[in-house]
Amino acid sequence: MPSRAPFPATAWTQVLMAQSEAPESCEALEDICKAYWPAIYTYLRALGCEREEARDFTQDFLCGFIADGGLHRVAPDRGKLRSYMMQAVRNHLANARRDAARLKRGGGREIVSMNDLEAFDVPAAPEVADAWFDRRWAWAVLSRAMLRMEAYYRDRGRKLLYEALKSGLASQELLKSYAEIGATLGMTEGHVKIEMHRARKRLAEELRSEVASTLDAGGDVETELRYLLGVLGGS
Repeated sequence: MPSRAPFPATAWTQVLMAQSEAPESCEALEDICKAYWPAIYTYLRALGCEREEARDFTQDFLCGFIADGGLHRVAPDRGKLRSYMMQAVRNHLANARRDAARLKRGGGREIVSMNDLEAFDVPAAPEVADAWFDRRWAWAVLSRAMLRMEAYYRDRGRKLLYEALKSGLASQELLKSYAEIGATLGMTEGHVKIEMHRARKRLAEELRSEVASTLDAGGDVETELRYLLGVLGGS
């Protein structure tokens, strides 16, 4: 069994898969949409769109990006997928407002289920909209890495251990004492400490993998990772 889950939905590899005629391309498209809509929706809200307008524009953007060939203009040698998507959304909004009378390309079709919109609502603040996009992107990167961590432990029958440790992966302050965790799981305090060290090391690997998959071949993974962690730290 491989030590890591496949590259995440935010990966260039998934984008390239979605561009192909492979049987997996439809699933790749769905994964891309699910991964990106919160960042896109938040960005549009910060740029001044009303709630329903941002919802419609998000669906419209995803439909145009996929059905009208926007996806096929994406290439890993163009740099960060994060930057590409941000600019594409900004261009889409400018075009949509310039042609307010145009028919929706989506024709009312829902490309992705946008649940819990309120969780991604932000005040209109165009001057910090880019920061909001990056923050949602960073959370998506962390969330995907954590999901892969959960799958790794679950597949090995160690889900209870992961549940006990995961809060400490986000913040040391949230972690229960090693002694308390050990008593719950029937482990020694020393063993729990070792498992926590292993979990943090693995999360770091998953985060690097996640970030690397959104950059071009020559991208600086460590710089991008530090930036995204800094964004999370400032949120």
